[in-house]
Amino acid sequence: MLIHRHGGIANPMPAIAVPRVAIAPMPRDGRHHTPVFSQGFTEITMASRNEKEKPLDLTVTFVGLDDGQQPPRFAAYKVDVSGRPIRKLGSYDGKLLRLDPGEASAIAFGPDVEDFRTLPTDSLARYRVAQQVDLWRKQGLVLGPDIWNRFHFRFQCVSGTVSKCRPWFWDLLDDIRLQPMYALAQVARIKPITAELRPHLRFPLRCETLCDGVVEIYERECCCRWFRIPDLLDRLREILAVLPIPLPDPIPDPIPGPDPAPFDPRSLRAAARDIQQRKAAFDLAATPPENLHQDFLALRAMPEDAAREYVLARPYLYPIFCHCSVRKVGETMIQPGGRFDLCYLRPPFHLAREHCVTTYAYRVRQMINGAWHVVYDGLAAHQYFAAGSTADIHSYDPQARVCADGPGEPPPNGNLPFVMLEHVGSYGSFHFNFPVQTGVSQVGALDADDGTFTTSYAPDCPWGGGLGLRLWFSPELEPLVKYYRLKVFALSDAGTPVGAPIVLNDSVTWDKLVDIPGDVVRAPELLGPATVGAESDLFKVPYWSSPDHRYLSGQFHQGWNTAQSQFPDGKYMLVIEVFDAAGNRVKPNGASGPGTAQPFEFRRWMSAVDTDPVPFADAAHVFWVDNTPVGGDIVDLRKNGVANTSQCQFMTGPAASTFAIGFRAYHLHGVEHAGNGDGNSFMWHYGIGWQRGLNGNSGALGPAPSGGNNHTDVGETGGAVSSGSETFQTMLTDTTQVPSVVLSKCTFSVTLHVYAKHFTGSGRIQGYDYAETASFALEITS
Repeated sequence: MLIHRHGGIANPMPAIAVPRVAIAPMPRDGRHHTPVFSQGFTEITMASRNEKEKPLDLTVTFVGLDDGQQPPRFAAYKVDVSGRPIRKLGSYDGKLLRLDPGEASAIAFGPDVEDFRTLPTDSLARYRVAQQVDLWRKQGLVLGPDIWNRFHFRFQCVSGTVSKCRPWFWDLLDDIRLQPMYALAQVARIKPITAELRPHLRFPLRCETLCDGVVEIYERECCCRWFRIPDLLDRLREILAVLPIPLPDPIPDPIPGPDPAPFDPRSLRAAARDIQQRKAAFDLAATPPENLHQDFLALRAMPEDAAREYVLARPYLYPIFCHCSVRKVGETMIQPGGRFDLCYLRPPFHLAREHCVTTYAYRVRQMINGAWHVVYDGLAAHQYFAAGSTADIHSYDPQARVCADGPGEPPPNGNLPFVMLEHVGSYGSFHFNFPVQTGVSQVGALDADDGTFTTSYAPDCPWGGGLGLRLWFSPELEPLVKYYRLKVFALSDAGTPVGAPIVLNDSVTWDKLVDIPGDVVRAPELLGPATVGAESDLFKVPYWSSPDHRYLSGQFHQGWNTAQSQFPDGKYMLVIEVFDAAGNRVKPNGASGPGTAQPFEFRRWMSAVDTDPVPFADAAHVFWVDNTPVGGDIVDLRKNGVANTSQCQFMTGPAASTFAIGFRAYHLHGVEHAGNGDGNSFMWHYGIGWQRGLNGNSGALGPAPSGGNNHTDVGETGGAVSSGSETFQTMLTDTTQVPSVVLSKCTFSVTLHVYAKHFTGSGRIQGYDYAETASFALEITS
């Protein structure tokens, strides 16, 4: 936000005084006088104590000030040998400049502000007192336009938020299409990168705010009259090349044309080669932002005119290709909620110029274990924000320290304090797809899809792998509820428990911030399990009520490893119990079941936006757990529908001959699980793609005609089924040449991918997918 001050106050900034200004009277002789300016700023000998050191009441003449134009408010400052203000000597009140130079050898006139240390040096006019004081006493202070114009200062304000996130490219690392790249690059060279990207070890499952640290602000002014899109693409590719993901060539050939997939074999080999040649570790604090990757992919597919319009609409790209100046304009502390802001004085002559834009880059540092550590470096990452925009800064540094600012906003509720399962894995995974509770540790009869979760990618997904369980305890419960326990029962279709419960008793430790002399450090606190009174496997409720309990965000009250052998595939009931300080069971007032009644509620989600009370001594939830991977197989290759299971296959025939595969793609379980033709199993979908030779064309074979789509189980029982088909001529047409050429023969590979639905609450379990590749050759013989 730009604020121009030239008189009265309008929305004054905090801690910066900008009082009202009036027109100065003319000198007694009624003439404008030209001031005498010194030619240097070297230190001079102090004037002796005499008439020259007495306080001055100076009239002020602003030469060139138009009628009706308000003169600027300014002050006089004592300056040090470097020219920086160290003390305010007096202010112009609209009539006189009252100035007490004392023993100051040099003074400066500049904008009248409270925090004068923030004044830019080019907003100051400096003078040697001994050389000027006689003239000032004689004619008053006469200021020319080049002097008083610099007192018409502007404020520029920047603001933003800082959070710690999983690296944006993390999900791409697990893409099954990248496995050839990792094989070429050698696993040992990938592991140092991917090992640091395990979200449950080093990163939050969702972005968490940083509430302490220093933000350095850098202003970058960039001016350029013209630019070349190819040069910009080359520069973007150079910046993005540090990422462990493949990048396509900057300019597709021919131009314009369709946007090739970034995972073609040529780009995979190039990325593998770059990874092999790296000598330095990848600096996550300097990770290029995701929007530059998106811009690169978008620009390379655009015609020149459209690309230019695209760039002109995105000022943050200017520093990538323009001549720029850069200067640090200040520092500010991160405030609660991860917010920061700073208003600073810009040079008074800093006017908007044609073909120029102002952007900002930021660096964030935190005091970690007694030393400053840069957790985000926007200059190194080439991330810039346009003037006037709010900076949304993401740190991908595993050492970045997140907030400890309370439990967050409560879920929807009634008037009583309450306990509930808030989310599973990432915030927003609110589980409600199960019947209402009908008794202590009992729910109603189960429907076919009960216990599954509808995700953004598919409906009726099973839970699998490790589940992070986040509970909600209202702060008002601290005197009443001190401990909790989670149990899991196998569940019948009638909603009743089967067998003895399994207590989730893995050790739980929460990190919190602890003050030590001169620093704030992260320290662990063990929540349990513990035996209290007659009850075992209890866990202490972490409340945020005292300065000693500043827990970090994004931690779970318990983890449930559903892949353990004691949890075979099936439906389970998760139960929450709570206890007082002596280990006695407590329950809501009016609830049936064991425990001492207290004024609180158990609640559960009924939808993604609403909760209901549970009138029993525990709170039950149904989870359909499944850790069986999908099934898949390329059984045979088919020419004109005839299956062939030979290891080495060289197919010949006319151009109209067709190629297909015989395959299977399915999951044994699901809402529908009768076998072949299940349209709602735990298989998400499958895809079949072919690739010709080395860097040749690629394409897809359609789904099995017998299934009708790519998400219906096929081949689960009985023989393999045929995929969709493609002609020899289509597969042998080389579209990389202009015009296209039909090759007489070539080698091919075909890959079957089968994708699983399984969900951890934070993401899909890609490890439960299936992939297989087969090779063959085609030749057109007539």
